[in-house]
Amino acid sequence: MKEETAPPFEHWDQHLKALHDKDLAKLADEYRWLNEDLKPESQRAEFRRRREAIIAECDRRGKRELAEACRHPARGGAGH
Repeated sequence: MKEETAPPFEHWDQHLKALHDKDLAKLADEYRWLNEDLKPESQRAEFRRRREAIIAECDRRGKRELAEACRHPARGGAGH
């Protein structure tokens, strides 16, 4: 199984703008469940920037519920 990789951060905003609403919603939900504390320290700042960019794109499209869900990541749970 091939692992998907996100585009470089400098292209992240363009990537988000090109996503369909359904794909943006899925990404926002995934980032809600990802725990930045489990990331290596060297990756946390980029992870936060990506999460903030997702929130900004949700806000830009008027998807306030998605932005709020992504803004307040879930804590706990199996595997999260």
